[in-house]
Amino acid sequence: MNYNSESTAQANFIWGEIVAHTLHELGITQVFFSPGSRSTPLILGLERHENISCIPILDERSAAFLALGFSQRTKQPAVLLCTSGSAVTHWFPAITEASHSGIPLLLLSADRPDELQDCASGQTINQKELFGSFVRGFHQIPHPTIEPSSFHSLQSTLVHAYSQSISLNPGPVHLNFPFREPFIPTQSPPPYSLSPLLNSKIPTPLAAEEISKINQAVKSFSRPLIIAGEFAPVSVICDWLRKHPVPVLCDSLSPLRETKLSGKVLRYENLLRDSMFTNQNQPDLIIVLGPLPTSKALRNWVDQSGANRIIIEPRGISVDPLASKSQSFSIEFSSLTSVHLPICEEGWFESWKNAEERVEEKLDIAFAERLPFFEGKLSHILSQYLPPGSLLQVANSMPIRDIEWFWSGSDKDRKIFGNRGVNGIDGTLGTALGLAHKAENPTFLLTGELAFLHDSNALLFQNQLVGNLTIFLINNQGGGIFEHLPIADQPEFEKCFATPQDCDFSKLCQAHGIEFIRPQNWDEIINLIEIPIQSGIRVIEIKTDRKKDKETRKRLLALDPST
Repeated sequence: MNYNSESTAQANFIWGEIVAHTLHELGITQVFFSPGSRSTPLILGLERHENISCIPILDERSAAFLALGFSQRTKQPAVLLCTSGSAVTHWFPAITEASHSGIPLLLLSADRPDELQDCASGQTINQKELFGSFVRGFHQIPHPTIEPSSFHSLQSTLVHAYSQSISLNPGPVHLNFPFREPFIPTQSPPPYSLSPLLNSKIPTPLAAEEISKINQAVKSFSRPLIIAGEFAPVSVICDWLRKHPVPVLCDSLSPLRETKLSGKVLRYENLLRDSMFTNQNQPDLIIVLGPLPTSKALRNWVDQSGANRIIIEPRGISVDPLASKSQSFSIEFSSLTSVHLPICEEGWFESWKNAEERVEEKLDIAFAERLPFFEGKLSHILSQYLPPGSLLQVANSMPIRDIEWFWSGSDKDRKIFGNRGVNGIDGTLGTALGLAHKAENPTFLLTGELAFLHDSNALLFQNQLVGNLTIFLINNQGGGIFEHLPIADQPEFEKCFATPQDCDFSKLCQAHGIEFIRPQNWDEIINLIEIPIQSGIRVIEIKTDRKKDKETRKRLLALDPST
């Protein structure tokens, strides 16, 4: 089939401009793209728009996690853009995380036209519905034309995709753009006009009936307990509990950890390992706000507690992995103040609060010792000395658990982030750099060396970073989390599970022009926390012994709430 080359090129060019104009009107400011030929019309349109920042990222996997981190902080979708073929498949790890974590992204992939599909054309795969259920929507864009009706259709699709990405259940949305060559016209395209955007709002469910059901379900209890997931908002929870305080067990990423909320409980790992405490403090009602924390001790205790369990999840998705019976309700967290909590029996609130304080005192005494470089102490010190308003990205495996176990709460409004959707170590560094990019506050990353190496390509972003990232790199020569599993006693453990790596991180940082520090004592580390780098990346390596760290954790988690 023959196509007019100049007409095709002009249509491509105009569509690139329309995409840029529409995304700008929707409030999009940031694009992360990887170089390629087939995506030329989109790259030119976006790069030439004066109000959109386009950053080239060498590999698509890093680009996707950078976009993930940026959107995680801003709560608005960043744009990912790449060429056709295998390029788009490298987004997959970040897309799964964004989907499960509810992070909005707009995915713009270029593609071969219909006539080059299924004929062994280079850089061509079937990109339709590529991400399956991991995206909130997929839109196959038609081939560009210069018909005015096609312009309006393109705008409508972009508006709808944006609305899908920021809906009650936010997440990534994929738009696939087939382009025929040539991509650049030799003559100026004809003038065109666009209609004003009409936002397609996705309806929100009515909450009144659900709230009435919740109020009916909770009214007859006297030992209520709340478990606050990472998305439960501070202001709403504090207003809700002001008149009727209830013990609140806070997820490791919960913003409630950084408030003055009097009933917050951070030491539940210690409390729930103590049989005397659990026997005396058995709840009859547990209200779970969003996904459960990672703690196995907490999940097992909740499952076996026999308490009535109410789950509130605004996104309308299932977040209950437990076997015991529960009731789930889909209301926005902003409606919680209309839920009437039951009055606690005398002494119930105080019992949890006092036990929390006793464990906290014991931990403070333990951490005041001149411990060797125990990696859990770093989490405790970060909680004490991170500047107010700081952002902290935490890697999965042991770092997030050490935050859950040893972070001391404050009212300094530090924000803790982590890729807890699918809990992988992939993309840790890229996500942190995306989080730091254009952030107004100092940004930190707490990570193990395996997660760092898994994503070291992201260091190439060093010269494009607008902001700062201080990386605390715990090097314990392998996967410390496996030390806590039965497999640790098997002869295959070191080779097949711990997988220690031989890497000189100082040379890796030197190759990228990144500052590297290996501190000699805790005082030096505290100084590096209190006075973070002003711009660029700083890597601080802390070597620990994962065998000894395992034993130290066991000792600290065995501290009980008794007087």
